Amino acid sequence: MTNEKNLIKKYFLPLSKNLESQNLSNDAAIIKKSSDFVVTSDMMIEEVHFDSAINPKNLAKKILRVNLSDLASMGSSPYGYLLNIGMPNNLKEKWINDFCLGLSQDQKKYDLKLFGGDLSSSSKIFLSVTMLGKIKKKFLKSKSTANSDIFVTGNLGDSALGYILNQKKNHIKLEKQIVNYFVKKHLLPSPRLDIGRRLIGYSNACRDISDGLIKDLEDICDNSNLKATIFLNQIPLSRNAKKIKQDIEKNTNFWELVLCFGEDYELVFSMDKKKQNIFFEQNKKLKTKITKIGFFSEGSGVEIIDNKKNPISFQKIGFSHF
Repeated sequence: MTNEKNLIKKYFLPLSKNLESQNLSNDAAIIKKSSDFVVTSDMMIEEVHFDSAINPKNLAKKILRVNLSDLASMGSSPYGYLLNIGMPNNLKEKWINDFCLGLSQDQKKYDLKLFGGDLSSSSKIFLSVTMLGKIKKKFLKSKSTANSDIFVTGNLGDSALGYILNQKKNHIKLEKQIVNYFVKKHLLPSPRLDIGRRLIGYSNACRDISDGLIKDLEDICDNSNLKATIFLNQIPLSRNAKKIKQDIEKNTNFWELVLCFGEDYELVFSMDKKKQNIFFEQNKKLKTKITKIGFFSEGSGVEIIDNKKNPISFQKIGFSHF
C-alpha cells in the first residue's frame, strides 16, 4: 500500500478544502464560529459492526450518517467531522478510493467538512468519526414529562430485517427486490435532521434509535424518572415488513427483532398534547411519517402492550457491545 503521507495527500486532502482544516498541515483544526456546537462520536469495527464484504462507499456513508443521526436527536445542523481510520497493510488502494468517494458524496449531501484525523495500520478495519453540529440557542434533551405522548419517525425494524436477510446463513427465500430494499435500509440510514430541528421548542425529550427502541426509551425513562407505555398495534412498519412478517416469525421473534435490534436511526420523542397540536398544525407538509406509539406516566421502565392488551417482555431489550 502507498505510504500514509501520500494516502492523505491523494485521498483525504481533497475532502478537507476548508479553512478550519489548515489543509491538514497541523496536528489539530481551528474552529472559528460564533454559534454554539454539539459534538458526538461513533466507531465502527470490522466483524463487530460490519463484515469485509461491505461496499466501502456504503461503509463511509454509514459511519457519517450514524453520527448525523445523533446530531438530529439534538436538533442541530451538521458542520464538520474528524475521521480516524485503522486499516490492514494489505488493503487495496481501490478500497480507499471507493471509501473516499462515499465520504465525498455525503459531504456534499449533508454540507459537511472534513477537519482532519489520523491513519494507522491495524489487523482489521477500524473507523471512528467525531462530528460537530451547530445549534443556535436551544437544543433537544433526553428528559420527558408525565402525560406526554411518545412518537417515532418513519418505520421501525427495516434495518434489523436487512441485517438478517443479508447474512450468509439466512435461509429465508424472498424476492430479490424485497431483500435489496431491507439491505439498503440497513446499510444506508437516513438521519432525520430536518425533523430534529423542527422539534426544538416542541419536544421535551428526543433520542435517535440506535440501540433499539426499548433500550433507547429506557434511557429516557431513567433520565426522567418516568414509565413509558407503548402499543404493538401502533408501531409503524413498512409495507415490505408487513409482507414478510410471517416468514420471519418462522425463525425468530419478529417483534423482539423490530423493537430491540437497533440501527433504525429514526427519532423517538415525546410531546405534550398542547404543543403537539401546534406542531402538527404547523408541519402539515412533512414528508416523513410521524406515528404516536404510546405515552409517559408516573413510574419506571418500559411497558409493552400487545394486540390483546396484555403486557409482554423480551429476552433482549437492545444492542450492547458487552
